[in-house]
Amino acid sequence: MKRNYFSYFLLSIVFVMGMMVSCTKEGPAGPAGADGTNGTDGTDGVDGNVSCLVCHTAVNMGDIHTAFNQTKHVTGSSWGRGTSTSCGRCHSSDAFIEFARSGEEIGASVSTPVTCQTCHADHSSLEDGIGAPMRSVASPVVSVAVEGATYDHGMGNTCATCHQARRGAASYYGSEDATYNRTFTGDDIAIYQNHGSIGPNGTMELVGDTLFVTFDVPVATHVYTNSTHAGPHHGPQANMFAADIGSMPGAPFDRDHHTDCAGCHLSKAEGAGHTFEPDMAMCNECHGDALDIAAEQEAIMVRYHAVEAALEAIGAIHVAEDGVHPMYCSLPKEQWNAFWNFMVLYEDKSEGVHNFAYAKQLLTQAETALGL
Repeated sequence: MKRNYFSYFLLSIVFVMGMMVSCTKEGPAGPAGADGTNGTDGTDGVDGNVSCLVCHTAVNMGDIHTAFNQTKHVTGSSWGRGTSTSCGRCHSSDAFIEFARSGEEIGASVSTPVTCQTCHADHSSLEDGIGAPMRSVASPVVSVAVEGATYDHGMGNTCATCHQARRGAASYYGSEDATYNRTFTGDDIAIYQNHGSIGPNGTMELVGDTLFVTFDVPVATHVYTNSTHAGPHHGPQANMFAADIGSMPGAPFDRDHHTDCAGCHLSKAEGAGHTFEPDMAMCNECHGDALDIAAEQEAIMVRYHAVEAALEAIGAIHVAEDGVHPMYCSLPKEQWNAFWNFMVLYEDKSEGVHNFAYAKQLLTQAETALGL
């Protein structure tokens, strides 16, 4: 009997499970619904590699770095002045970037030379047609040396921020009669004994191995050169364009089709652009035979070297293998202005190209003052 009860129990379980399966069985499918609307395909983005590799190939960037590393921006020692607050904006990469960003002049804690990132900011986008973005600087650029003056050279404002004079001629003019005492030793003794200009009542006395000099500077007639670094400071190119840095103003350079510095100084020659050496072929594309630039420069330099020799003869400068060095001196004002105009041309380094008319004007003043 017990075995039969167990059999009935198993049959009951099977029956109940069968009923459960029957109750949950899926019914027939309903009618098909209407088709939905297809979405619209989006526009394909630009392949990042395609955009970047327009410029950032190993060969192209290698050529740019090789060219740039030949320039004074890298090889020179001027960046050593970058820890000075008044010098940092042009003598340190970090300080220049800060000046471009905020207008604040700082001395870099560690001064570093110019790099790509000094002048080139980050890309704002990676769309077609992107170029090397220039770091944004003040527009127009405010003159350091000429009160109230500004310069606007388009993309060249990055260059003009630093390639301008730090002082003008009038900053050396005195306000009262004065005398200045200095001592010279070594090779300087012969230089000053043979060429020194000490003013109407100046004196020289050699005591042992030291030359004692008193420079007499009557304010009504004379100007004193108080430094062997006297002049407009290095790189007054923006001022030459504006014709405002010599001892007299002139006519600004006609920039009708010279839009910015890069138009001449970023050569189209492969790998040469970032030496910043101008390619005369680029100039001749526009000027052709209408202007013989090389002949103009040669004529300028003949006059320039005649003025140079005359200034050395009166003790305004000393010409050495490493360049021109101003001398401490007291000169009649017109002769001192000749010295100043010469130093503007010396520091400009363009042999007149940046403003032929103004270069000739400065030379004419110097020639007249020096009796040439």
